Parts: sequence; structure tokens; C-alpha cells
Amino acid sequence: MLERYLKMLFSKINKLFDFSVFNFAALIILIAVSLVIFLYSQDYINSNTNENLTGNNNSRKSDLMLSALTTNEFNFKKEYFSKDSLTVRNAHVLVYNPDKQIVMLFGGADESQVLGDLWAWDGEKWFCLSNKGPSPRTFPALSYDITRKQLVLFGGNKVLFGTGEEKNNFLNDMWIWNNNSWHEIHTPTPSARAEASMAYDSDRQRIVLFGGYRNENGERIRLGDTWEWDGQKWEQKSSEGPEPRNGTAMAFDPFNKKTILFWGSNDSGQTWEWDGKKWEQINSADTLGCFNSTMAYDTKTHSLIRFGGWAKGNRVNDTWSYNGDRWIKISSEGPAARNHASMAYDSKRNVIVLFGGHDGDHVFGDTWEWNGKKWLLRKNIPPRLRVNNSH
Repeated sequence: MLERYLKMLFSKINKLFDFSVFNFAALIILIAVSLVIFLYSQDYINSNTNENLTGNNNSRKSDLMLSALTTNEFNFKKEYFSKDSLTVRNAHVLVYNPDKQIVMLFGGADESQVLGDLWAWDGEKWFCLSNKGPSPRTFPALSYDITRKQLVLFGGNKVLFGTGEEKNNFLNDMWIWNNNSWHEIHTPTPSARAEASMAYDSDRQRIVLFGGYRNENGERIRLGDTWEWDGQKWEQKSSEGPEPRNGTAMAFDPFNKKTILFWGSNDSGQTWEWDGKKWEQINSADTLGCFNSTMAYDTKTHSLIRFGGWAKGNRVNDTWSYNGDRWIKISSEGPAARNHASMAYDSKRNVIVLFGGHDGDHVFGDTWEWNGKKWLLRKNIPPRLRVNNSH
């Protein structure tokens, strides 16, 4: 093959040039360079073939996947694609997008400011999708509408630990992310609030929203109303059931076709189920109370997994499993104790992804995954000391 290649090259040179005047040394150099290029190309093809067959080169595979996402899926600016600068975050929210097969993160606050950016986790790295659209906010409600293939955002607070009138900046705006951009939806919504819980009911194709809080005249008003979004309008479905509260953990159980809510303080931890018509308390599931924990449904094990929060005056790092009847503590190893973290189940890779949170003084930026048996640290950004600037 090499001999044929050189003969072809020599023939073309004879046709293009008068060989009697062609410098012999230049010809030798030209042939040598061509030979190097030829051999390199063969080696490159073979090495890539081996990589594809063995699957050992994970970083190259990840880069190719991200490249495909950039050009074919998200089409966002190259400067966002190259940006892998998600640092620390708390009071944010995570959801899984099964259509793009990524975990998405919105908003919250880093160590010094409140943010309104949108990020994605592909299993290897975080990359920014957008920093334009909804205003910066903490504790928004967020869910992915599988039927309509769109991300739905509602409410939140403009500050984290703001002082004075800033504490009253609660929001009731609604946004949808589709076609790679945010769109504000101008429609009647539930009242302004933060720390509401939201989950997508895939059986009835509805987004369920419960509770939250807002401040009025210096007083914290906790809410106990239940709303549903059907893709066209919000409708209040109930004002009964769990007592008014914020800081709850809520997720949809597709196996039992119920939305599950957990909340507790001190020794009282209650579990409630919503079937689309009414709330029912599951007394057999009463357990230790915990506030501001985070929860996701693991479809591989058919169980709800709950992590962290605030219990008996301390932040905790317990992991619990709910089987539809009772809570079972399954681990105290993994992420450090925290609250205001968020997690979502990645159904492509069968793992629960957890990111961020805080311990009171420090804001976290670590990414963990629960594989059904244990927590694995996937990306570690050192905690940052929270700046006391009333953000």
C-alpha cells in the first residue's frame, strides 16, 4: 500500500513539474513528510478504533458527547460550553431532563450573591446553559414536564439572608425553558412564595405544588395550599391536608402513582401522599423529624431516597429510604451534614445526583451520586466561607 502511494505521488510530481530542474533534495523531503503524515493517519485511525472498542478513554468519550450536545441539542454559545466554573451553591434546585439526559440546576446563591443561571450535569462535568432569563432568586420551585418537554419554574425569593425590606421580595412569576431559551408565561399563578415544593405527576400529567412561605408586615406566613399546573393553567386543588409549612421534601412515586411529601421538626416527622384529589397521612411512616432535607425517587429500587436537613438543632447527613410504608435509615456515610442541598434521579445512569448546600458557615460545591448502595464523590469543589453581606 505504501509503495503504491509513493508511486502515485511521484507520478503526480512528474506531471506537474519538469523533473530535470526539480531539486532532488526537495523531492526527498517532500516524500518523507508525506510518509510521516500517512503513517500518523493510520495510527490515529487504529487508536480511535481501539478506544471505541475498549471504552477505556472516558475523557475523550465525554468530550465527544458534550460536542454533540453543543451542536445538536443545546446550541448555546461556545463561551458557555467551555465554561466549567460552577463553584458553590445553596438554596438552588435540581431536576432531571430525560429528553436531554442531563441533570439541570437553577438559581440559588454562592458564597456572596444570588444567581439566576441554568446549568447541566452530564455525569462528568457541569456546563452553563444560560445566564439570561428569570431574575436571580433563591428557593424557587422547579419541575420538568415530561409530556410537554419543558422545564417549569415558579416563584422564589430575591435574597437569601437579606435584611430590611429585601426580605419581602417574594416572587410569583412563571417561566418555561424550551427550545434552548427561557420564556416568561403571563398567566394567573399561585401567590408569591419561596421554599414551595413541586413535583411532576407523570401518571396524571400534572405538576403539583405545595406550601412555601412569604413575609407580611415582618411576620413569616407559612402556606398549606395545593396547586396543579396542567400545561395551560394553574388550579388550586386543596387547602386541607398537611399543616402550612415550608422546607418540605416532595417527589412523585410512579410505582404507587402518588406524590409523596415529607416534613418534620424535632421528634415528629410526617409523611403524606397526594392522589390528585386529597392528602392522606401515612401513620406507619412516622419517623424522626427533619426540616430542609432533599428527596428523589429511585426507579431502579422503587424507593424514595432522602438526604440531610436540619434535625434537633443540628444539620445531619443521614440517608433514608421509603418503601411506601415506612422510612429506613440506610447510611450515615457520604456527603457532609448540610441543608439547602438539592438532588435529582438520573434515569439514564441509574444514580441520584446531589449538589451543594451549606453547613451554616460554608457553602458546598461538591457533586455526589448515590448508586443504590453508597455515595460516590464525583466532583469536589472546596467549600467556601459565606460572605456576610446580606445577599
